[in-house]
Amino acid sequence: MIKNLFFDMGGVVFRQNTPEAFRRFREAGIDTDYYMGEHGQKDFFLDVETGVIDADEFCRRMAVATGRHVTKDEALYCWLGFIKDVPVDRLRFLLELRKNYHVCLLSNTNPFIMSFTRSTRFSADGYPISHYFDSQFCSYEMGAYKPDAEFFRIALERDNLVAEESLFIDDSIRNVQAAEALGIKGLHVRQNEDWAEELKAYLDASR
Repeated sequence: MIKNLFFDMGGVVFRQNTPEAFRRFREAGIDTDYYMGEHGQKDFFLDVETGVIDADEFCRRMAVATGRHVTKDEALYCWLGFIKDVPVDRLRFLLELRKNYHVCLLSNTNPFIMSFTRSTRFSADGYPISHYFDSQFCSYEMGAYKPDAEFFRIALERDNLVAEESLFIDDSIRNVQAAEALGIKGLHVRQNEDWAEELKAYLDASR
């Protein structure tokens, strides 16, 4: 029986606009093919998402890479390019799910993205992301990164949850498969598309 729901953030909770983020970083002087290519983040982009460096150090490293001073506001502007919009109906559905399930966020993310999502600007209803989740597991705060198995183990242990009673919803098949390897059930959804009916059907069938 499913008791816990784990949600990815980018492409699932909010609709993602990767081309716009890449455009902003390229405009700032970053080689996105190198730092943010098809195989994922690398170098200081990965370091900020795994908590090796903080936001200030990211700006310093970005300044070295671009050859000019970079402010936190400029770096924030670049990172927020990933967020196309935040469908409020999805957020309200999360609140409905919390009535019957333990609902957690599991995200590879960084302090720039989270400074926005943890503010009241995140939701059209005026709430931060914490309003919609029982727990938030963010890679930069955990020192672990999906699809690393340690990421999922930490989440399970911190909230004292059972893998077999948990369902992970993500738009990355690799991440879903990593969760399933630990006994967590997985639901692979299409990036940016509405998943509410698909999730309802899954939960109904699993009862």
